[in-house]
Amino acid sequence: MKKIVIGVSSSISAYKSCDLVRLFVKDGFDVFATLTENAAKLVSPLTLQALSGNPVYTDQTLWEKREMGHISLKDDALLFLVAPATANILGKFANGIADDIVTTTFLAMKCPVLLAPAMNPNMYSHWAVQENIEKLKSRGILFVEPDSGVVACGDEGQGKLADIEKIYRKALDVIERV
Repeated sequence: MKKIVIGVSSSISAYKSCDLVRLFVKDGFDVFATLTENAAKLVSPLTLQALSGNPVYTDQTLWEKREMGHISLKDDALLFLVAPATANILGKFANGIADDIVTTTFLAMKCPVLLAPAMNPNMYSHWAVQENIEKLKSRGILFVEPDSGVVACGDEGQGKLADIEKIYRKALDVIERV
């Protein structure tokens, strides 16, 4: 089975992760989702479980089950895709901070990592975020650049989550090279 792990962080565009899961499952992938605590407030873990057919990992489920999901998810994974990837999650990844299921999963992964940033355009263009992106790219982390347009708050510029089909095609391209 072709295994992919999807991380979801707390952007308003988190609901679009459901479409990604659906596309991967339709294409024969075994999909496992991880959600930050705040992402789980934006998109239901139960929805992702129903779409993927697999357990969804949140900090809460790890405490309840007392298991090491972030470690077991690395086994046989072809890709770790984080969509949406917020400024917060990018900063944590760039600096090795592991304080939730998505960041600990990131540190445990040995497969390629693909990030799809999504945030306010002012946040995306901020020097701190750009430095974190460059740091991650220099370490081999792959990106799907965000689109330009109007974001949820009404601001306009680059920072909008890339089109789901674009993220999906980039993920398939990365997987084909594994």
